[in-house]
Amino acid sequence: MTKEIDKFEILEEKITQLVDAYASLTNEKASLGEKLAQKELEIQGLTEKVARLSKERETAREKVEGLLNRLDILISADRPH
Repeated sequence: MTKEIDKFEILEEKITQLVDAYASLTNEKASLGEKLAQKELEIQGLTEKVARLSKERETAREKVEGLLNRLDILISADRPH
C-alpha cells in the first residue's frame, strides 16, 4: 500500500509541475503577445513616417526641379540668339 501511495505522490508532483509549467507558458505567451502588439504599432508608426518623409522628399525634389527649370529659362532668355 505504501508503494501505491508513493506512486500517487509522484503522480501528484508531476501533475503539479505540469500545471505550473502550463501557467508559466500561458503567462509568457501573453507577455509575448503584448510585445508583438507594441512592435506592430511601432512598425505602423515607422511605416507612416517613411511614407511622410518620402512625400516630403518628392515635394522638395519637384520644387528643386521647378527652380532649375526657371533658372534654365532665365539663362536661355539672357543668351543672344
